[in-house]
Amino acid sequence: MTELDRLAYVVSAVEKECQVVPIGALKMTPIHEVRRNEGFKGLRGASAWSLDNYVHFRSVLSKEKRDLIDRDEGIFNNQFLDTLAQDTLKGAWSIQKDTTESVAIIRNKLWPGYYAYHRTNSPIYGSLYIGSGLRNNDLPFML
Repeated sequence: MTELDRLAYVVSAVEKECQVVPIGALKMTPIHEVRRNEGFKGLRGASAWSLDNYVHFRSVLSKEKRDLIDRDEGIFNNQFLDTLAQDTLKGAWSIQKDTTESVAIIRNKLWPGYYAYHRTNSPIYGSLYIGSGLRNNDLPFML
């Protein structure tokens, strides 16, 4: 195994376990393509500070969401992705406010160095990973 293989695995694992977007920022089209939702205006007020309003940007893992998509009820439904609050490891995510209280900063404790952000009342969101590439496997014992 080369360093390039290890790096590719780490990038893939971080994307699968961490990539998040605000709920409603993405939509599913009738041909089952996931696209950016042009009508997304951002999360409003206190809803920006809840893990229920952020979803994983990955293939759906929960059975109920998979069934929703298979029945074609995920089309134009902003609830078609897994929310962060549904993660099996409770406490792996945290949300903080910036000093202006207009930007939500979401951190992942399982992959230290992963940050996502969302400016409330606007369609602006994004994420980045600036960690060491080491997963915190001791997190379940630390919580």
